Amino acid sequence: MRSKYILTNRNVFICLQIIYVLAHFFVRDIRCMLPEASQEGTLHPFKSYGDVTTFHYTVPKEVFRATWQFAAFTDNLHCPSRKVHLHLKSGSYPVMSVDNASFPANMHLYRNDTISVSMMTTFEPKVTATIPVYGPEPGDWFVTGYLSHWDKKVQQQGLGHKCRYTLGSVAIWTQISGIQDIPIGTQKFLHTNEPMSYYKIYIPSSTWHFRVHIWGCNFTLRAYHDSNTPCIKGLALKGRTIPIYNESHPSSIGNLTISDSYTFTVLSPYQESYYYLLVISGSVIDFNVMVSISECPIRMLDKSFMKQYLDAPSFSEALNQLRVKNKEDRLKLSKKQPLLHQIFYNNSTLNYDSMRPSKDQFVLPDDDNARDDPCIPRFQLARIKHSQPFSSVYLLQGREWLTSWVMLTDYYPVVTQFDIMPFIDIGGTLSIEIRLEMNKQISDQLVLVEVCIRKGRVPDRIDGEIVCRNQNMFMNLSSYGKKVSALLIPYPESDVWHVAMQAKCYTEGRKAPCTMEEILVSVDIKTRQCVFPGVHSCGNHGICQETKRGLLYYTSCNCFGGYKGWGCTDSTHADPKAFIVLTTLLLTLSNGFFIPAIYLAIKRGLYTEALVYLATMIFSSLYHACDQQFMTYCAVKYEVLQYSDFFSSILAFWVTLVSMAKLPTKYVSFFHMIGVLVIAFCVEMDRTGLTSILVPLAMGATIPIAAFACRCYKYKQRQRPKEVVKLIIGLSLATIGLLLFALVETESNYQYVHSVWHAVIALSLLFLLPNSAEPEPLEISINDTSSSDSELMDYKDLAQSPVFTVKADGEKLLTVESDTS
Repeated sequence: MRSKYILTNRNVFICLQIIYVLAHFFVRDIRCMLPEASQEGTLHPFKSYGDVTTFHYTVPKEVFRATWQFAAFTDNLHCPSRKVHLHLKSGSYPVMSVDNASFPANMHLYRNDTISVSMMTTFEPKVTATIPVYGPEPGDWFVTGYLSHWDKKVQQQGLGHKCRYTLGSVAIWTQISGIQDIPIGTQKFLHTNEPMSYYKIYIPSSTWHFRVHIWGCNFTLRAYHDSNTPCIKGLALKGRTIPIYNESHPSSIGNLTISDSYTFTVLSPYQESYYYLLVISGSVIDFNVMVSISECPIRMLDKSFMKQYLDAPSFSEALNQLRVKNKEDRLKLSKKQPLLHQIFYNNSTLNYDSMRPSKDQFVLPDDDNARDDPCIPRFQLARIKHSQPFSSVYLLQGREWLTSWVMLTDYYPVVTQFDIMPFIDIGGTLSIEIRLEMNKQISDQLVLVEVCIRKGRVPDRIDGEIVCRNQNMFMNLSSYGKKVSALLIPYPESDVWHVAMQAKCYTEGRKAPCTMEEILVSVDIKTRQCVFPGVHSCGNHGICQETKRGLLYYTSCNCFGGYKGWGCTDSTHADPKAFIVLTTLLLTLSNGFFIPAIYLAIKRGLYTEALVYLATMIFSSLYHACDQQFMTYCAVKYEVLQYSDFFSSILAFWVTLVSMAKLPTKYVSFFHMIGVLVIAFCVEMDRTGLTSILVPLAMGATIPIAAFACRCYKYKQRQRPKEVVKLIIGLSLATIGLLLFALVETESNYQYVHSVWHAVIALSLLFLLPNSAEPEPLEISINDTSSSDSELMDYKDLAQSPVFTVKADGEKLLTVESDTS
């Protein structure tokens, strides 16, 4: 019945998506709609990032609108409704702060485009959450979902109905097809067919900046031919994504007449990507367009660039080789400045002044911003992959060597770039640490090093200086102050990342030329698991766990002791240390209640039962000592202790039931071995399931019941069990313990209730154990043929000897059987 409900809900949800697609198709003029296969996952309350349900979607290029629809279900009508939190992010996994938990220091949440919504679970798909995204970035998109945390009951599998919550999702892409390509470097005459026309421009690698020139628009229809009437109402240019035209907030770029023109200048473009041009017109028009680019190729370092420092015997020697120049040296170096500009600045492959217009070609205007933004040194960092996941290191690569040192001057910035691979690198933490390797003894000047980090594009420049738009991605190092700065980026997006560095010098508070030839900077860029370096990657209050689901692979911190946050650093609701020690002692020392049962079993000669109780006490104490998050002590592997605890606990019930049956000695060992075999099989099959407990207990309970029934049958009368009061007390305590375990125990009170469970079950054994180890005979026959009394029997005449039979249930205690023959 349960699976039927789930199937029905899923079918209804899919039908809703089909209706949505058809309605959307007929309402709007859509060129192409591509549905993505639906996905479904199980929802869990959030404890760590490993509990979230994660979906992955691949959004194709040139998508005008991406629409996600979600529905959350429960598998039973009587299950309570829970709140579901959804987060949608492109490029990498969403980073969220649950319950406003704090993040570690130096961790930057650069992503402000994460979409977050919430909804409630229902038994039937009455409520759906729809998330439309206009102009989405192509590539990988990730969705995470989880339930709000509640005090979940610790319930044995199979004992009652356990509510199951699921999340279903469907994604639909509205794609624009047939976008015309605009070539680079040649004039193109274009013709529009719709009020909103899209064109695309491919920007190759090593492009430093580019310009798009639009001019000469003209109406195709003569009815609209008017020199004062705007033929282009709006223009928009956007990298990687489709620009969206908002009628309520029209673009400020537009209203171009036949004689007007407009030029887009992009100084820091996305490389190896498409830029999309949107032209809005009221009628069919023609216009001219031309794209021009300026290149700045990535360089390979020669060994001579750092030869004197790489050949130094030690790092201190390398620092000593950074000589301080005097005024004559500075004067000599200033004469070399044109040469440096020639090497690093004049690398544009396209000179705007040399472009001669042909007939009917628009003359390209001179752009001061482009001229003031010459090419600067740009280097690709090599990715060194280690065997452990999320342990890549990025180093500056020469022809024969690798290093983390970068030489800076005050003439020009230096840009390094590295690649974050999809799926491989996005599941860890990106660590960027910049260190200024100098001290006050090297130079009397104040040396500042400014660092800007940017994803996808080179940081902007104004008048040859780096400008960091996002201050959270900015570092400032000083020779008189902070020499080291670090930045942690959780789940970095897959893209090309750029680190731009620029050195500045000050003398007596005024900016001045640097008196040092080179300024040595160490660039330490790497990816690692979870947050912190070393063994304790989640600090002292959490463990780093790896989660792998198909292609999705990421690490996250699982906090304990009341700590929370991305790196288990938020101690707002942390448990006091005394409380942690108390709960640990309760779970371990509460097993001491088995000592009276062990003593009583030995006193009554029940040595097997005493041995099993002792093993249960030891294994349970060791298991709970290993199962703690703080003050953990594991004598052996956790799995071994868990198996031993479950096995010995159930075996203790079994041997107690066998002893209550008071069987003959020859049957006791037989039933003990049956119990060992059955319990070992059940516990190994499913340790936490209800089967591993119910099957042995049900079989064991039949032993004393069958023995009691057999005695009643042999004696031909119903006998009242001995010590009924003790039996009732023992069974009552065992029942109370089972009720506490099944109905009362939750995650928040587990330490207390489970400790009481230990005590109650151990005390119940005192009342269930029999008074002695001697079995009660079912029937005893004695054939006595020997006697020392010569007056009663003649040992020489055995044939004439009478036979006496003792019957326990007869009215006559003694009968004589004689041979009358």
